[in-house]
Amino acid sequence: MFQREVDPSIAELTNYLGTGQHKKKCPKCHHLRNRHRNDRSLSVNIDSTGVRFHCHHCDAQGGWLHNDNSRGRFMDFAPPTVQPILIEDVTNAGNEVARNYLKSRGIAEPIIDEFTLQDTYTFNGSSVPAVGFPYRNGEDVHAVKWRSADDSKQFSQQNVCSELYNIHSYSEGDTILVCEGEIDALSWMSCDLPEDVTVVSIPNGAPPKVRDGKIDPKEDKKFRYVYDAKKFFDSSSKIILNTDNDEAGKALREELIRRLGRAKVYTIDLGEYKDASEALLAEGSPYLIGRFDEMTPLPMVGLHDIGDFTDQVMDLYTNGQLKGASTGINSLDQLIQVPLGMVTIVTGFPSSGKSDLIDQICVNLAQNYGWKTVYCSFEKPAELHAAQLAQKKINLPFFEGPTPRMSDGQLEFAMEWIKENFLFMDYRRGGPTTIDGILEVASAAVMRMGCRVLVIDPYNYIALDPTERETDAISKMLTKVQQWAKSHDCHVFFIAHPTKMAPDRRSDKKVVCTGHDIAGSAAWFAKADIGLTCWRHPTDETPPEAHVWKVRWSWIGRHGTCPLYYDKPTGRWSDRIPVGDDYDWEFLWD
Repeated sequence: MFQREVDPSIAELTNYLGTGQHKKKCPKCHHLRNRHRNDRSLSVNIDSTGVRFHCHHCDAQGGWLHNDNSRGRFMDFAPPTVQPILIEDVTNAGNEVARNYLKSRGIAEPIIDEFTLQDTYTFNGSSVPAVGFPYRNGEDVHAVKWRSADDSKQFSQQNVCSELYNIHSYSEGDTILVCEGEIDALSWMSCDLPEDVTVVSIPNGAPPKVRDGKIDPKEDKKFRYVYDAKKFFDSSSKIILNTDNDEAGKALREELIRRLGRAKVYTIDLGEYKDASEALLAEGSPYLIGRFDEMTPLPMVGLHDIGDFTDQVMDLYTNGQLKGASTGINSLDQLIQVPLGMVTIVTGFPSSGKSDLIDQICVNLAQNYGWKTVYCSFEKPAELHAAQLAQKKINLPFFEGPTPRMSDGQLEFAMEWIKENFLFMDYRRGGPTTIDGILEVASAAVMRMGCRVLVIDPYNYIALDPTERETDAISKMLTKVQQWAKSHDCHVFFIAHPTKMAPDRRSDKKVVCTGHDIAGSAAWFAKADIGLTCWRHPTDETPPEAHVWKVRWSWIGRHGTCPLYYDKPTGRWSDRIPVGDDYDWEFLWD
């Protein structure tokens, strides 16, 4: 089982590292990360004054001066106050090699003077001419990204460049043009764009991990800059995306659309050219302006010709129907999958385990795919909910009992994992109670953490419009949920209680409710993509069962029933298999 190890010395790690920035495995947490042991989450910056490190997973931070006797100690402390970088300290504004490099890329001299620095910079121990891109907070420069002034594309940073480049230039109501790199942003700035357009660049490029044309969920942390700029995107009149015209760039564009929403997003097609810099060199600024004027809004409503869906049709022809994710329970996978952009309506009598089964599926999705979940759980306080999730992750009880409970170290590991994969709306602290409010907060969760699953549990706490008939209000609510799922490419589990009372504990008759039995409206059945009932005998004399009563598309499942196994001490759901005291659960950690 999981054991916490003693932190190794970070001094040992840095003994063989030279001046510059490095990405390494974090000695503090990598041994705890069963599925991501090879993730280089530790950033180490070594310069003439000393060493500073920061782990982007466990948030360990520290450092020492070269003449400081604290060398080798982990020092956990709040992030230091970043001192402004003085321009005169980082540029002589006279490095002709760096300046000529920018001019050779078609960048206008006024743009070079206003938005870049030119100097020599040390990359991996070698000093070469370099271009600096200052990241500003008002007039102060708080970080600089350096790029070698040649096509070798060496990069380094002073302080941390974590927000959108040039976002400080934004004025309320401006159009925001988002590029994939600073050079592309400068290329657009060198054109005669309208004055109300603010050109920005993402700080870290397109994530390299792309799967099936989408950003790998393991890259979600790299999109924090989207949420940090939320107030700018919210007040912007229009958002234009111009990412690179390659696989990674297209996947980046789709992920940005998912997080920003489609309402005011436009895209620019540069034709045969990979990016704005390449197009500027080949065709000049009139070409870019022409493409800007022909920007395309994302399809929202109305009529479309089939040309709008050419990419999707070709994808279907090449790859066949898209498949959903596994539930993590083999027998249930024979009935349903978990597809993005769809809604599963979940029902069952009180104490049947419907909420707990969905928790198990969400834990499995996080563990197997990196999918993150945002919960709107009216009946579960976040702290108790976290305790249940921790049990499912660690496979040991949270509380004292006849079965040994999890250790302090195991709980610490589970809490770290829950923090990385789950967000909670707290009903007790003013969380939303209308469906519009719930979806608005869920959209922020997609923007902030890249959540791919929304759980609403249960329906009867949601405030409906009192001026409408209940059946009409429910139908409109489910339409909004469906639209949100498709717009944000998420899966929604919507849990709703049936109107009928639970079966008599003294009766042997099996009563299984479906979407037709849920309170208020036939829309619960009609608008479900997948319908799932969790059934458990009132006396626990027989195994619990999952009943699938609706599947909209045959390629994501079929009607049917499967028995399940529920482990009371840990709250884990799995296939119905004999489990003894010596049963080996270790495969769950692979």
